[in-house]
Amino acid sequence: MVSSMAMRLLSQSGAIIFPKGSDKLKKVLNTILNVDKLIGPLLVLALMVDVILQIMSRLIPGNSFPWTVELGEMMLGATIWLGISVAVLEGAHVGFDIITEHLPEKMKKPFTFVSNLLFIAYLVLLGIFTLELMQHYQKVHSTSTILGISMYYVRMPILIGCVMSVIRLLIKQVELITGKTISPAGKVAKGDYE
Repeated sequence: MVSSMAMRLLSQSGAIIFPKGSDKLKKVLNTILNVDKLIGPLLVLALMVDVILQIMSRLIPGNSFPWTVELGEMMLGATIWLGISVAVLEGAHVGFDIITEHLPEKMKKPFTFVSNLLFIAYLVLLGIFTLELMQHYQKVHSTSTILGISMYYVRMPILIGCVMSVIRLLIKQVELITGKTISPAGKVAKGDYE
């Protein structure tokens, strides 16, 4: 429901013009904008089960599951990077709120715009470095120590989190410029250029 409202607002604002019959494009964009919100809770649940398994395995002498620690670390990393993207959507990402609150009203939007641009630049650079690292892992066939999972897949959540955050920050930039709310959250996030 919220995503369909976002698609309608996107097409009305002129930020993205959907041609008639472009329901597939809308569905793809909707999926992209919500994938981390769908996967995140599942990761937290799996992480919880993993930690419980680790605790229970340590209660039985000599039967510890060493793979649970490695799996937990991987899932925690994925949860953090997907969470960053959701935090951008909700306006809960790390920002300069302390500074912004004390600025005159006329300065809040330009400061937020520049702050978002710097965050986008950082995420793009981090994404590029992560992609290079992932390519290196693929070239040398690097795997995790215990589970033997390719490090390419272990580091992929960083790249996904960067891409999702950049997309959402770009949407916020369009909102700043146009003055229209087009984010999938359907509202201007608290703390963002109110």
